[in-house]
This record gives sequence, structure tokens and C-alpha cells, in this order.
Amino acid sequence: MDRDEFMRENYESLKSSARSVSQNSEMAEELLHYALDQFLHKPNVDEIIDSGGAQFYIVRIMLNSWRSTTSPFYREYRKPFDNIEDHSYLTYEEDQNEEVEELAAEVLVHLNNLSWFEKELIKVYIEEDHNMSSLSRATKIPRTTISLTINRVRTHIKNKLLK
Repeated sequence: MDRDEFMRENYESLKSSARSVSQNSEMAEELLHYALDQFLHKPNVDEIIDSGGAQFYIVRIMLNSWRSTTSPFYREYRKPFDNIEDHSYLTYEEDQNEEVEELAAEVLVHLNNLSWFEKELIKVYIEEDHNMSSLSRATKIPRTTISLTINRVRTHIKNKLLK
């Protein structure tokens, strides 16, 4: 079977698969066309079609492209735009700014009530922009201890703020 014949016979089925993979997203056809482009540029595309595994192969490309946050499809089509400046802060009214400041002050009060270890760990975690693994490497504290401590502090602060 040649490529054109394969496309005529299977396009609607693949389109349905793209809708399913993307959970009926408006980008379903973009996903399908991206996967088809990837598939048709494989050096052994004719062998894959002749073996009967082409549909499976294309659906796998769609699944991997849709689910992976590191795929070129994600970066090109799905990733939120980072280069658009956020001007939402210009629309804050004065009372909203006051609410944010009050909330920040309340969080600081609750942070000051923590043990010295929890305070210092959170301080280094936030100020030096660490993730839990990098904080573990920097402090030589086991990652599990860091994770448990930070999660306990987050829960504590949330509970205090929701009261």
C-alpha cells in the first residue's frame, strides 16, 4: 500500500484518534498533522505502512507529543506564552493591593511561629529559588526530610490562613 492510499483509507480514523488523545481539544487536527508530518519523514515509513503498524505508530506519536511537556509539539502549540508581558498588575485596585499585603503579613506571622529549622529551610528554599533536590544537594539534608518539612509548613500555613 502506498502513502496516499494509506492516508485516504485511514485519515478519518486517525482524526478520531487525535480527538480522543487531545480530549476533544480544538488542537486535535494540529496534533494529527504534526504526527503525520513526523511519521512521513521517517526513513522507513513505507516498511511501517506495509507491516500494518502505521496507525499504531502515528497514534503513539500523538500520545507522546500531547502528553510530554518537553515535546516540540508542546513547546510550539500548547505551552503558555512566556514572551507576553503580564500587565494584569496594572488593573489591580488599591484595595486588592491592600489584601495582598495583608495576606503576606499574615503569612510572615505564621512563618515566624515555626521552629528555627523549618524557618531556615523555607527561607533558603524560597530566597535561593531551589527545588527540593537542589536544596538537598546544597544543604546535605536528605531530600525526604526536606520534602516532608516543606509540605508540613505549606499545610500549616494553608490551615492557618483558612481559619
